[in-house]
Amino acid sequence: MRFSRFNKTLSGVLLVLLVWGMGLSASAQDLRRYALFIDLPKGAHISGICLIRMEGDRGVMSVVNEFGVKAFDAVCPGAKGRVKLPYVMALLDKWYIRRVLSRDLSVLFRPDRRLPRRRTLERREDGTMVLTNRRHKITYRLKPLKDDAAE
Repeated sequence: MRFSRFNKTLSGVLLVLLVWGMGLSASAQDLRRYALFIDLPKGAHISGICLIRMEGDRGVMSVVNEFGVKAFDAVCPGAKGRVKLPYVMALLDKWYIRRVLSRDLSVLFRPDRRLPRRRTLERREDGTMVLTNRRHKITYRLKPLKDDAAE
C-alpha cells in the first residue's frame, strides 16, 4: 500500500516538475478539456479525455481513457510546433506510430497554423474539431467538455 501511494506521489511531483521546467506559470495558462475519439483503420477506436494546457507557444497534452489509463503525453516546447511524446502506452509505442501521432498532434496544439500534408481540419460551431489524416485513414474528434459548476 505504501509503495503505490509513493508511486502516485512521485508521478504527481514529476508532472509538476515537467510543467515547471517548461516555464508555465499558473496565471497565464490556457487549459482546454476535450472528449477525444480516435478512429483508426480496420474499425479500431480509442476514446478518452484530452487535456491541453497552453501558454504562448508552449503546451502540454495528456490523454486518459475512461478507466483512468494514460494513453500518451505530448509536449510542444516551442514556436516550431514540433511535438515530442515523452510517454506512450506500450500498445502504441512503435516508432512509426509515434511519428504519425506527433505530426497529427502538432495541429491540435496550434489549429490556426498551416496543416501538414494530407491532413484536413474541420472546426464546427459548437467548438468541436475534426482532424483527418487522409494518408493513414485516422480521424481525431475533439468535443469540448463543458464546465458545470453546479455538479
